[in-house]
Amino acid sequence: MAFATSSAGTPPALELWPHLALTHLEAALATDDRPLRLAVIGPAGSDKSLLLAQIAHNLPDTGDIRVVDDGHLLPDDEVHALLAHLDDPQAGLVLGCRPWPWSPALAALIRRLEQAHPVIALGQVDAEDVIRAVEDAGRSVDAGCIHAIVEMTASVTWLVKQALAAHGDGFCRDPSHERVVHAIEEVISLRLDTLDPVSATIIRRASLGDDELTPAIDAAASDPLALGHAEGLLLRGGRPVPIVRTTVTRTTPVAQLIDVLTSSPSPPLDPGVATALGGHLDARLALVLRAHADDAATFDPTRASELYDAALAAGDDPALIAVRKARMAWHRGDVDEAASLVDAVVRDATGAERDEALRILGSAWSARGLLRASAATYRAEPNDDFVLRAQGAVSAFGTGDSGPLLDALRFVDRGVSGVPITLHVAYVKLMRGLAASLTSPTGNVFDDLLRASSTYGDSNEHGPVPELPAVVAAIGAVNIGELDTAANILSDALMEEHGGPWARSRLLLWAAWIGVHRQHPEESAARLADVDASVLPLSSREVLVRDSVMLAHVRRYGSLEELRALWERVRDDVRHVEPDLYLLHPLREFIETAPLFDDGDRILPTLDALAAILRSLGDPTVWSTPLLWSAFHRALLDRDAHGQAQAARALSAAARGSRLAATMSAAVGEWSRSRIDDGDIDRIEQVATRLADLGLAWEGARLAVSLSERSRDRRAGTRLAAFARALHPNAAPGASGNDVALADSGLLSAREREVAALVLSGMTYAEIGEAIFISPRTAEHHIARIRRRLGATSRTDLIDKLKSIVGADDSGTDSNGHR
Repeated sequence: MAFATSSAGTPPALELWPHLALTHLEAALATDDRPLRLAVIGPAGSDKSLLLAQIAHNLPDTGDIRVVDDGHLLPDDEVHALLAHLDDPQAGLVLGCRPWPWSPALAALIRRLEQAHPVIALGQVDAEDVIRAVEDAGRSVDAGCIHAIVEMTASVTWLVKQALAAHGDGFCRDPSHERVVHAIEEVISLRLDTLDPVSATIIRRASLGDDELTPAIDAAASDPLALGHAEGLLLRGGRPVPIVRTTVTRTTPVAQLIDVLTSSPSPPLDPGVATALGGHLDARLALVLRAHADDAATFDPTRASELYDAALAAGDDPALIAVRKARMAWHRGDVDEAASLVDAVVRDATGAERDEALRILGSAWSARGLLRASAATYRAEPNDDFVLRAQGAVSAFGTGDSGPLLDALRFVDRGVSGVPITLHVAYVKLMRGLAASLTSPTGNVFDDLLRASSTYGDSNEHGPVPELPAVVAAIGAVNIGELDTAANILSDALMEEHGGPWARSRLLLWAAWIGVHRQHPEESAARLADVDASVLPLSSREVLVRDSVMLAHVRRYGSLEELRALWERVRDDVRHVEPDLYLLHPLREFIETAPLFDDGDRILPTLDALAAILRSLGDPTVWSTPLLWSAFHRALLDRDAHGQAQAARALSAAARGSRLAATMSAAVGEWSRSRIDDGDIDRIEQVATRLADLGLAWEGARLAVSLSERSRDRRAGTRLAAFARALHPNAAPGASGNDVALADSGLLSAREREVAALVLSGMTYAEIGEAIFISPRTAEHHIARIRRRLGATSRTDLIDKLKSIVGADDSGTDSNGHR
C-alpha cells in the first residue's frame, strides 16, 4: 500500500521507514473485517508520528479505531481505559510510543496489541531503505555518500535524516563529509544539553566506549542508557553511535570529559578517543587511560599499547608505562623488547614498578644465557618482596652461590614472607628442593621440586621468571635417573600452560631433549616442529637447548658426516651463553661432541666453568654426577688416561650415596677393561641394562659395542653386539640408521628462514619487524643469530649463504637479487 501526503506538484517528503516495518504494516492494513490493532514503537526522530498519520489517513471510516501517539507519556488511568476499550471485539487501536519509559500497564497494553499483529519497530534504516526513500522523494544523493552516512550514524533514523539534510543533493564536494559531521554535532550537542545532567553524563560515558564491546555500566545507569536509546543517541544496550562519540569528544570540554571518564564504572575506552584525549596533560586523565590499558592488556595487547601511549602523552610516569609495556612484551615472548623497555627506566622506577622491572630484567638476563647478570640484577636493591627475593635466590644458585637461597629460606622460617599464597608456596618448595640437593642425592630433593612445579602451575603465574619450576624439577628428575618422571613433569606443564605463551617454547625444547634420551626420537622431532611453528623468537638460552637436542639426536640417529655438518653450524652458540647449573645437561651435549672433531679446546672453558660452579656449591652429588659422566666420555674420546682416571675416582666416591653414580661408576669400570672373557658378558649386560633403566640406553649400548670389540671369543662379541642393538638401534660410531632425520639438521628454524627471506628481499630491520609483527630489535637479534650460525663474515657473505639455503623461491628474488 502506498503512502503519500504531499500536495500535487510537490515532491513527497523524505519518509525514512525500514522495509520490514512497511511489510508488517501492509499486512496489518490488509486484514479483512477485523478492526486494526497495532503498536508502532521507535525512538525520537524515527518518523513514528508521521507513520501514525499515514495509517490514520488509510483507515476505513467504519469501526471504533483509535489512534494514540506518545503512549509512553500516558498516565496509568488512560492506559487502563485503552485496555478496557480493547475488551470490545469491534474496537481497534493504533498506539505509537518510544521504547522507554514503559509502565507495567503500558507493557501489558503493548503485549495485548501484539496478539493481533507484530510490533512495527522504527528507528534504524539500512542503506537500501534510504536509497528507496531518496528516490521516492525525487532527490539525488550519490549511493556511496548514502552508505557513508548510514555508517557514521549507525543507521539511526533521525541522524540519517539530519545528515541527508546537511549533505544536500547533487554532486558531493566534500568526500570526507566533515561539513556534514560538524552540522550534526550541533544538533546532537543541543539534544544532550536538554537532558538531565546525570543522564547526559552516563550517555557521554557510554559514547566514549568501544562499539565492539558492551559498556561496563552499573545497574544504576540502566535507565539513563534506555533514555539515551529512546532519544536516538545510543544504540540498544548502550552501545555508542559513531557520530555521537565524535560529537562528545569534540564538543565536550576536556575537563568535563575527564570527569566523565573518572566516574566509575567506565566502558572499555575507544582507542580513537584515547588518542584524541592523550594529548592533554592531566594527571587524572593519565590515570584513567592507564587503568583502561591495564584492563585491555589481558585480551587485546594492541589496544592496550595504544592506551598506554595515550596515557604517556597525558603526562603519566614513563617508568610506569614502560614496565607495563615490558610486561606485555614478555608475555608475548619478546624478551629483548621487554628488557629494552625496562633498561631505560629501571633506575627511575619505584615501589612495585621497580620490583617488576627488576624481575623482568633479571629474567631477561637469564633468558639471554647470562645468569650472573640476572643474579646481580636481583641483588641490586634488597627488599621484602618475597617473589623477587626467591627469584634472585634461584638465579644465584644457578651460578654457584647458595647464600641467597639459604637467606631466603631463613626469611621464610622467620615468617616474614607473608601470607602463603600459591605462588609463594611454589617458590618455597623450589628453594627447599634446591637447598636439599646440596646434601642429599635422591628422594627428598626431587619431591620438593616436583611439588614446586605442580604448585606453580596452580598459581596461574605468567610473569617473568629466571627458570621455570617445571624445568628445574625435570632437571632434578634427570639428575637421579628418572627420565620418565621428567617427561611427565614437562607434559603436565605444557598441558597446564605453565608460565603462559612465552614459556611454551622452553618447555617444548626440554621435552624434546628428554624425548631423545628416552629413545623417543619421533616425539622429540614433533616437539621441535612445534617450536619452529611458533611465531615467538627463541632466547639465547632456548637456542642452546635447541642445539643440544639436535646434537643429541644426530649423535644417536644420524651419521658422522651429518653430525660434523651440524657441529660446524652450532658450535659457536655455546660461546654466546655463560655456563650455569640449569644449562648443565644441554652443555653436556657440546662437551661430549667436541672431541669427535678434535675441537676440545673450544669447549674447555665451558667444562671449567661448570666445574667451578659445582665446587662453589660443595660438589653436590646430585648435580656433579652427570658432569663427571660427560668428563669421562670426553677424556675417553680424547684418549686422555689421566682425565678418565680422575672422573672414575670421582664417580666411585659419589657412588656411595647415589644409585645413578653407582651405575655410572660400574660402567666406567667396565669401559676401562682392555679385554673381556665369556664370564664377563652377564655382568656387562647387567651394567648396560642398569644404564638403560636410568635413561642412558644409548650409552649402555655403546658400552656393549665397545666391549664386544675387545672380546677374546667371537661368539661373546656377537652376543654383546646383538645386545647393544636391542638397547639402541644406532649405537655404533658412524652408524647410518637415520630413521628419524631432522630437516636440514636444524640449520635454520622456520622463523629464521622467514627472516632470512625478508633480508634477501632488501628489507630493513624496521620493515622486517612490521612484516612479521616483531620489534626491530628482535629482527636484528634474529639476523645476528643467523649470521653466527652460518659463520658469515660480512653482509655480502651472509647474503650469498642465505641464497644457497633459502633460495629465490622463498625470498622472491632472482639470481641477481632483484624482485
